[in-house]
Formats: sequence, structure tokens, C-alpha cells
Amino acid sequence: MKIAPIFGAIALCLPAFTQADTIGFEIGTSVWNQNYAGTVQSGPNSIDVEQTLGLQDETDKSFYLLIEHPIPLIPNFLFAKTEISVEETGTINVGFNFDGAEFTEDALVTTDSDLSYTDLTLYYELLDNWINFDAGITVRQFDGGITLTGNGLTAREKFDDILPMLYLAAKFDLPLTGLYIGGDMNTLSYNGDALVDYKLNIGYETSFGLGLEAGWRSFDLDFADSSDEKIDTAIDGGYASIFYHF
Repeated sequence: MKIAPIFGAIALCLPAFTQADTIGFEIGTSVWNQNYAGTVQSGPNSIDVEQTLGLQDETDKSFYLLIEHPIPLIPNFLFAKTEISVEETGTINVGFNFDGAEFTEDALVTTDSDLSYTDLTLYYELLDNWINFDAGITVRQFDGGITLTGNGLTAREKFDDILPMLYLAAKFDLPLTGLYIGGDMNTLSYNGDALVDYKLNIGYETSFGLGLEAGWRSFDLDFADSSDEKIDTAIDGGYASIFYHF
């Protein structure tokens, strides 16, 4: 399934911004408990990913690298990779057509779903004190899709587009504690289609840069390529991460 953005870029009107005093790096990794809900369609039938395909909770991982610098006008850099993949085998409770393949009721079907993506974000710091606020643009590349195997058939719909998204992030430091609360969001909305990906969190960073963070993460995709090619999927759940800031 293809998403083809009609626009070429998102333009941001940024006010005066601050930059870091020195070059800073942050690396982190997290685990995310992913709960699947929603439907997919490639043909005449809308297929429930939980009730029909049997997609269960899955724990997956992500990684990021952040670089901030003091050079005016040049944006800061954030690279991130997030895994959203699950494979389940089960007996389907209703027959359906997917990508031209007919899967009959009570057939044993293996579902391999992969919505993993890689992000490159360029952003500016608009506030940088006990309140931190960043804004920029994320270029997100998907490289996956959904594959169904059963009844002696294999059907696959790719999901491998590159999308420009608005990036916003905020963090509120609690003075003299090392604790903070915050969140970030990547979002795209156009002509009834939407992708919203956000995190809400609480964390703690030690004086030497090692930190822990936990919170809630949500990925919500609602897209229709045509009247019989649709995806309306929500994946959310708690996450925990460890990072080092130096």
C-alpha cells in the first residue's frame, strides 16, 4: 500500500531560536509494549487485525542519536529507528479477499506485519532553559508492509513511502531534582489522511548524563489509497528507555 504525499515539504515559520552553548550528543534505546488495533483492506473486505488476523501484543525496540551544536541557523540533528513488526499464525474466523487472494474461513494463516520506520529530524531549539521546546521537520521512511500466507497462497501489500512530518518536542525540568516530564510528536495530516505518532514521558537524568525514561507511546495511521485499499491502525502501549547525554 502506497502513501503518495501531494505536497513536497512542510514549511515552518520559526521565530528567533536558541542554540546549545557547546556540541552535545545523546544516545538512547527503548523497549515498547505494542498493542494492536484497527483494520486493513486490500480488496473488498475490511479485515480486523485483532479479531480476524489475531495480532497480539508485541514488545519491540527503538534507537536514537541526537546531536546539538552552537552554530546559528543550522538545525540540530536527530536520527531514530523504530521497530513495529509482528508475526502471528492462527485460524481465521471469517473468509476474506486480500490483494486478490481468497482466504477461506477456518484456514490457517500467517500474518507478517511490518510498519517499522527510520526518521531523520532537523529541528531548532526555540526554548532552552528549564522549559525546552523544539520544532522542525522529520523525514520518515517506511520499509515494510503486510504479508498473509495460507491456503497455499501468499499476498503482500508494501508500505514503503517517504513522508515529511511536523516535529514538536517539549520538556519541563523539575529544578534541583534531575527529574523531568515531557513528550514529542511527529504528525502529518492531508485530505482526510493522517499519521500521528507521539510519546508522553517522565524521566530522570543523573549529573553525569545517564538517564532513565518511561511513559506512553502511540502510533495512529489512518489512510485510504482508494475505496478498497485502506489502513486504519492504532498501535500503543507503555515504553521504557535508557539514555546517555554527553
